[in-house]
Amino acid sequence: MPYEILNYVELSIPQVKKLLEAEIKKGDKVSELIQVVYEYAKELSHCPEDSAEKIMDELVNMGFKRITAAMIINIRPRIVDELRPLLVFESEIPEEEVLNKVLELLDKYCPLEK
Repeated sequence: MPYEILNYVELSIPQVKKLLEAEIKKGDKVSELIQVVYEYAKELSHCPEDSAEKIMDELVNMGFKRITAAMIINIRPRIVDELRPLLVFESEIPEEEVLNKVLELLDKYCPLEK
């Protein structure tokens, strides 16, 4: 059965995990591909799903593109030097103060494991 793409939205790995979890919980038999992608998302999620959605909204409100916000959430940089390479889709690199606010936002919603 062919599929048709109806919509395209950049999502972070935790958001994908949430969508796949909902699909799996329906109780219908899911494809092996869905199961493998779900396991991948579970393993690589650095943030809780709800926190990832909040961060995505806040980063977009700060002026970042959704694809940049998704990469920031997926990689979960710890320092500004790790954050800068993730800004390749932005037309200009924000000032250091803005980048530090991004890291503070990540620390608030996705604290690093100790």
